[in-house]
Amino acid sequence: MDTKTTLFRNLLFAGLFLLYTIPSFAQDRLFTYTYQSTVLNKGQRELEVWNTLRTGRQDYYARFDNRTEFEIGLGKNLQTAFYLNLTSKTQTVTLDDTKALETENEISFSNEWKYKILDPVAHPVGLALYGEYGIGSSEYELEGKLILDKKIRDFTLAANAVYELELKPGYDGMDKEWEKETKNDYFVALGYSFSPKIHVTMENAFKNVFEDGTLQHSALYSGVGMAWVQDSFWINFTVPPQVASFKGETNSSLNLNEFEKVQIRLLFSYVF
Repeated sequence: MDTKTTLFRNLLFAGLFLLYTIPSFAQDRLFTYTYQSTVLNKGQRELEVWNTLRTGRQDYYARFDNRTEFEIGLGKNLQTAFYLNLTSKTQTVTLDDTKALETENEISFSNEWKYKILDPVAHPVGLALYGEYGIGSSEYELEGKLILDKKIRDFTLAANAVYELELKPGYDGMDKEWEKETKNDYFVALGYSFSPKIHVTMENAFKNVFEDGTLQHSALYSGVGMAWVQDSFWINFTVPPQVASFKGETNSSLNLNEFEKVQIRLLFSYVF
């Protein structure tokens, strides 16, 4: 092997080693569905783009959700964020015994507030409270989260308890009424760090939908993913399929009326 080839090989290995081992300064978020207690520092800003594909029901169904989020740290363990939400949904509908495809598009705005009470490194457990409201033309939402997490060497554990209230306007004959639906979701996630930049994750989501105080739908999702963190941006990717249904299941033993067979989520963010 000549001297130039040897030098090039050594420089290549050195560059890959530095890329793999240098520290990362982006916000420490490893999961796509499960929140962690970390918040941005005062004046720090972050632009996040969420992309979620939901597919697999009894007939054709595909839904694409895009959320563009602008976060800003307010100091004293508090941050806020503003979202522009876009949804496109195509599904099978039956009209006069004939099946066809119908597409619906929606747009809405959301605002979140997140307050960190305990730090996952400095305290026995990380703890944060989260609140969000959403406003659209056909739906209004309120959401609250309790966030717990902990870092133990190369492992990150996180758990969320989520309550969500959805209000949709409608008519019963000539009388306007509000359809109310509540959701109680629980998330548990585990991440392992091969380096400050490369992480593998596993997320579990237990989803429950109530109407008029009665449980109508319940299902469990579980899947694996990865996170790639750089100096000023990060990318997270997760594929959680539905693995079991506990209420409202169809003949496939999964709940494909309210929920999808599989979800795919990609998040990427830039911190500045």
